[in-house]
Amino acid sequence: MRHPSPHNRNDEPVALIVGPHRNTVLAVQIPEANVREPMISIRLLTMATSLLLSACATQPPRAPTPTVMASAETVPVPGYGDAADDPAIWVNREDPADSLVIGTDKKRGLNVYRLDGTLHQSLQIGRMNNVDLREGFELGGRSLVLVAASDRDRNAIALYAFSPDQPNLADVGDGILATGLNEIYGLCLFADRANRRFYVFVNDKDGRYQQHEIVRRAFGDRVATRIVREFRVEGQPEGCAVDDELGWVYIGEENAGFYRMAAAADAPPDLVPVDRVGTGRLVADVEGIAIFRGADGGGYLVVSSQGDDAYAVYRRAPPNEYVGRFRIGDGPIDGVSSTDGLEVASDPLPSPCEQGLLVVQDGANTAPRAPQNFKLVPWSEVQRALNLPR
Repeated sequence: MRHPSPHNRNDEPVALIVGPHRNTVLAVQIPEANVREPMISIRLLTMATSLLLSACATQPPRAPTPTVMASAETVPVPGYGDAADDPAIWVNREDPADSLVIGTDKKRGLNVYRLDGTLHQSLQIGRMNNVDLREGFELGGRSLVLVAASDRDRNAIALYAFSPDQPNLADVGDGILATGLNEIYGLCLFADRANRRFYVFVNDKDGRYQQHEIVRRAFGDRVATRIVREFRVEGQPEGCAVDDELGWVYIGEENAGFYRMAAAADAPPDLVPVDRVGTGRLVADVEGIAIFRGADGGGYLVVSSQGDDAYAVYRRAPPNEYVGRFRIGDGPIDGVSSTDGLEVASDPLPSPCEQGLLVVQDGANTAPRAPQNFKLVPWSEVQRALNLPR
C-alpha cells in the first residue's frame, strides 16, 4: 500500500494519523485557511483521530507472528509493476541439486529457475497468472512432468511438459484450450492416481470455478481438456491447492477466507469453511495456498495472508486446525511483503533445505530495489518459528 505524501498536489498540508495496526493510515487535508486558525485544525484532527480509533477497535487482535528468513531469491522478472505471481516446485529425486522452481510473470509468461535463483529457461508466451505441476503424466510412451498455467490473454489453460532427464518446458496443448471464462485467474492441478486421471481446476474473478479433465489425443503427443464439474464461490477467488493423497481441494476467496471440498470429479461441490478473514489469523486478501506433505497424511497447509504480509499455517488433515503464523523478515535476503502465490516442497533438498523448501512471491523486492521476484525459505525456518516437529 502506498502511503499518502505529506503534501497534496496543491501544496496544502496533509496530516498523517497512523493507527495501532501498521496498515491503518488516515490522511487529512487541512486547507491553508484553517492552518491560520489553530482551533479549527485541532478540531479536524481530533475528529479524524476518533474515526480512525473507532475503525481500529473493530479489528481483532492479530495472532503472534514470529519471523523467518529467506536463504535465496530468484533473479527479478524483467519489468516493474505487478508481474511475478505464482510458483511451482519440481524436485529432481535423482539429483535434488538440479531441482527447479517455475514462476509466472503475468506480463510475459513463465520463468524456470534453479535453486540458486538463476534463470534456467524463459518462455514469453503471454500473461500467465497461476502455475502448478504434477509428475507421472504418461504421454507418447513417456512419463513426464505436466505443467499447467492460467492464460489471461486467451482465457485458456496452457499445458506444458518436460522429462526429468531434459527439464525444458515444451507445449503439449492441442491448440488453444479455451475455458469460456471471462477473466481466468487461479489454477491448480489434481492427480487422481487411483483412477489414473489428471484434472485442472481454474477460476474466474466473478467466482466461477471449473474442473477440467486432461485428455490425451488419440494420435500424437498432444492433450486437450473437457469440463467435468462447475461450481462457484460468492466473492473473488484465486489461490487453490489439491491434496492428491487425501482427496481435498482447498479454495481461497480473497475477502472471505478459504474452504475445502472433495476433489473427485463426481463428488458434490460442497464447500466446507476452514478459516475466515477477521479472526486475527487471516487478513484480506487471502492469496496462495500450498500443502506440505508429511508421512501418513500428516503435514501442513500454508496460506498467504496478504493484507498483513504474513502466512497462516494449518494442519493438513481435516478439520485443519490452526497451528500458527509467521512473516519473512530481513536477513541476508530482504524480507517479503504482499505475497500472491506460494508453494512448498517436503522432499529433502540441498542445504539449508534438508527439511523442505517454501517459495513465495515477493510483492516489493527492496534490497536492492528491483522488479518483483520469488524468495526461497528453508522449511526448517518455519519449523523453528512455530516449534513444529522435525
